[in-house]
Amino acid sequence: MRRRANPAGWPTPRTGSLTPTGHPLPSSTPGYRFDAHLEGRWEETPSARPHHNPGQAALHHVLTLARPVTGVYPLTDVLAAQAHLNTVLGTAHDLADTPVRLLWADVRLTVNEPDRAAATALQRRQYDEALHAQAQRQRLQAARELHEQLVTTPTLALAYWLTQHPDSAKDSIHTLEELTRQITAYAPDNAWVQVAHVLQSFVHDLAADQRENLVRSLAQIVLRYDQPDLAQQLQHTAAGLATTNGQGPAPRAP
Repeated sequence: MRRRANPAGWPTPRTGSLTPTGHPLPSSTPGYRFDAHLEGRWEETPSARPHHNPGQAALHHVLTLARPVTGVYPLTDVLAAQAHLNTVLGTAHDLADTPVRLLWADVRLTVNEPDRAAATALQRRQYDEALHAQAQRQRLQAARELHEQLVTTPTLALAYWLTQHPDSAKDSIHTLEELTRQITAYAPDNAWVQVAHVLQSFVHDLAADQRENLVRSLAQIVLRYDQPDLAQQLQHTAAGLATTNGQGPAPRAP
């Protein structure tokens, strides 16, 4: 049966309600969706070519507006997603290129508890993984900066090696030889290697009292890098070398 025309010659506009349930909407949590329960009204607008199914056109319009809105919210943020969505749908407006007007719409989003718990656990894992990755990047950057400083600053390299090997301070000559070996193996093409070779040759040709003076100089270098304990150990080592060389403190007068 044809619809009755109004006095202006247009068919009487149809009105109806949105289909209320069975509309999943995406969330930003991978693999999880909101359940949407819709309420709303629509009506036709005057047209010489009315839409065959205006109710489906109105529903499609609401879901098309809803998907990009809910898709930016995690499953655990259901209230914020719902408020945003109802703000977008809160005014009456005509559908583009379709003789249908959405009079009003209201959406209620729900999430079942197993999905909520799983999404919360997933967010916690992602947060922990992000923290771990950030810590890894910071450690790598610190290692790179330390490497650059050690291979370009001989005195800093020596001080750092002594802080990592405090027991070797009592044998400073062996310390220098070991430092030379490690640097040569680690960066054989670096200019610092040449400095290390010179140091090794220099120590080899020193007399005993000169080696004592070298140890005291090392103590001063270490002290500049805020290592007073190591500097004190080197001073004690130098004192031991002096005693071995027969240069101990003069005996007291009787």
